[in-house]
Amino acid sequence: MPYLKKDQTIFIANHGKPVYSNIEKVAFRRYLGKVKDKKTGKMKKKMKAMPYAICKVQLSSDPNIKEGAEFTIAGYMLRYVVMKGEKILTFDSTYVTEFADQYGNEWVRKLITEEYWKENTAEQPDE
Repeated sequence: MPYLKKDQTIFIANHGKPVYSNIEKVAFRRYLGKVKDKKTGKMKKKMKAMPYAICKVQLSSDPNIKEGAEFTIAGYMLRYVVMKGEKILTFDSTYVTEFADQYGNEWVRKLITEEYWKENTAEQPDE
């Protein structure tokens, strides 16, 4: 899994209609995972975190994906590749990216809005 950083370029092949985007923000999704307890040998629940990137489309050859569209993608789905001397992240399919403006993806819009809200409230000092 690559280390995600802000302003990295992501290339999505998208069935011959390439999409280029930049990482706007890196955040973490928290979830309950099952781990084996070393002492008892039983399975127990533990909080884990998965890094994901909030991205904005910069250039798109697909008419269904507009420039400026925001989407999220989990960090483990990306791979480093050197293209034209630049190290970029690549992803081979568009089916697992969750675009905020598509029908049924209201949770993505909410997730993106909450992350930007957290960032803005952290920057403002208390008066």
